[in-house]
Amino acid sequence: MDFYLPISEYFPAQNVLASFMGHTSKKYNTVKAFNSKVEGMYDACFDTTVVTVGEKVRIRFSMEILDDKFSIDDNSISEEAVDFLVEVLGNPNATENGFDEVNTAREIRFTLENIEAMKNDKRAYAVSRLRQLMCKDEPYGIDNDWLEEGVRGLDSKQLLDAYNNMLETASIVITACGSVDGEMLTEKFKAFVEKIDNRNPAVLETVFVTKADEIRYFKEEMDVNQAKLVIGLRAGMENSNDDYFAYRVMTDIFGGGPYSRLFLNVREKMSLCYYCACQAVKNKGFMLVDSGVEAENSEKAKKEILNQLEIMKKGEFTDEDFNSSIIALSDAFKGVEDSPVVPHTTNASIPPSICSSTSLCKRGKLTL
Repeated sequence: MDFYLPISEYFPAQNVLASFMGHTSKKYNTVKAFNSKVEGMYDACFDTTVVTVGEKVRIRFSMEILDDKFSIDDNSISEEAVDFLVEVLGNPNATENGFDEVNTAREIRFTLENIEAMKNDKRAYAVSRLRQLMCKDEPYGIDNDWLEEGVRGLDSKQLLDAYNNMLETASIVITACGSVDGEMLTEKFKAFVEKIDNRNPAVLETVFVTKADEIRYFKEEMDVNQAKLVIGLRAGMENSNDDYFAYRVMTDIFGGGPYSRLFLNVREKMSLCYYCACQAVKNKGFMLVDSGVEAENSEKAKKEILNQLEIMKKGEFTDEDFNSSIIALSDAFKGVEDSPVVPHTTNASIPPSICSSTSLCKRGKLTL
């Protein structure tokens, strides 16, 4: 079950809220009781995540369960799982004055540890800093210091405010994969949503900047063995569907698979970096080149990356390059159906994890 909201001042609280609701509820008000209930459903998996998709926040509550046909007592595991999910979402470990204070303090600590862990992952940190600096005046440019400060300053009442805001203003998407009774699931979740007071889903929009007015360069000194070189390039997209497929193939030939120009030339032929790849950030309309280099090679690597981009702009790639990319991307898209995991392409401020159903019988989607 996904809750989509605009990036806002609630973002620090939303990260703590998701962690909190993934560990306790009013009925299962200790971590032990909560986990015992989940494990009692044939060792199910319950997970919560917060990620940003463009300038939207997605708060996900997901469960991985055993297919009903494998139940030894003929009980409906899927219905029990839906009831549990509704219970967790509708009855958090809170009163009208705020969330439980002891658990709030624990979840704030957990969230701060996750933020610190991201800082220690220098590749993720460099990408995060590029987003912050490149999109400074856009909601997408989340400042990590602001996030950390916001989490540190939270109290249990602010957590309750974020919870109520989520229920009242989020666009809700429910996705089921497996042999789940769709009618049962729809009825239960509709009943849950209909009980929410003051439902008024917010308008979800993203700022697309088609070009940069100037080239900006930022450098941070750190005591690390391998420097990180990250380049952000506006792609001219006016929305997420603006010539996207051509854009996707272009970025793949430029810096996707082992046939790409960045891999073959910058990494292999010239040995200027340990890794060098380009990804299309569809939901914001820019390209991101991510590489690990020796510090003394950073200028050479940057120059050659931009040189390879100029070659792409001139159309100096072969039919073989083009066909290799089409085949690789087509296989990747088809491969989505080989996994019951709900696919997601995101830019996370805290590294996401995801759980899913265990059966691939059918997949359905309900938007509320």
